[in-house]
Amino acid sequence: MIHASATPTATRVAAVDPATHLVKWHGPAMNIFFHPLVINPVPAFTSDFLGLGFQEYFVTAYEFRRILDGLWRNGWTLVDAHDAAAGHVMVPRGRKPLVLSEDDVNYYGYFGGRGLAARLVVSRTGQVLAQTHGRHPRTTTEDVVPIVDEFVARHPDFSVGGAKGVLAETGYEGLFGYHDLATSKTQRAEVRTLATTLKSDGWLLASHTYGHIDLSHDSLATIAHDTTEWKRLAEPLIGKTDLLIYPFGARPTAAGARLLRKAGFPIQFDIDVRPIRYRLGGATVMSRLHIDGFAFQDPQRMKQLFSVRRVIDPLRPWPANFPS
Repeated sequence: MIHASATPTATRVAAVDPATHLVKWHGPAMNIFFHPLVINPVPAFTSDFLGLGFQEYFVTAYEFRRILDGLWRNGWTLVDAHDAAAGHVMVPRGRKPLVLSEDDVNYYGYFGGRGLAARLVVSRTGQVLAQTHGRHPRTTTEDVVPIVDEFVARHPDFSVGGAKGVLAETGYEGLFGYHDLATSKTQRAEVRTLATTLKSDGWLLASHTYGHIDLSHDSLATIAHDTTEWKRLAEPLIGKTDLLIYPFGARPTAAGARLLRKAGFPIQFDIDVRPIRYRLGGATVMSRLHIDGFAFQDPQRMKQLFSVRRVIDPLRPWPANFPS
């Protein structure tokens, strides 16, 4: 079973600014993140090593739609990551600020045959959609970007100023699912078009390092080389960004954070269960909460965001004694 329509309606989605009264938010904004969505849980949630990883670190499109609905009903509103980093967040009265991000928006080769998308594409009408794997790929709205775009269009109070989220890119397998950037002029052009479209629609792009390296253990020389490789590949195609998301949430030393800041990334993100904002090596670091199968096992922590019981995909393997 695939929770997706075979031929999505290709309409350009534009966020509407909630032109009501905005008030200043005092304190850090909540930060949450996802990975690319599982479209078909059957080939994804198997009992092998890779399947268990999908169960632990990914959510399905079915779950993601219900998570967004829960976030909106619980008063959360998307805000720009730069405003959150600066501590200058404005939200509609009675609502709370949320920064959403998606890691590994590269659609790695191992996604093939496992029920996830193969890449992002821009439709003829200018809508960003996901494309499936296979000899006869199709486009679908069942992925993070098109689902958020649709949701903001339906619920303007879910976004301040058209903010959507942050898409984090590594580079060692290309960008946005395009794996032959060194040899394909066509793929490079498609990535440029994607980047331009995404940024015009309220999405921010971020480095996730070139090789998905462990910034807490790798040497400064390794971090410097990796940063150079990311910039060499990504900047000519997606433009410069001042955002960097730590792979694994692994926090570098102050020297490592300083190196990254000087390389052009003054805003950095780690992982924590608390929405904290702090300084490290002269950079502003914001902590993100992971939303995945692991997080679902702690419904009380998720309660402020959404009800786990209400979002769980019926095709997700789950213990009968799941806590309420």
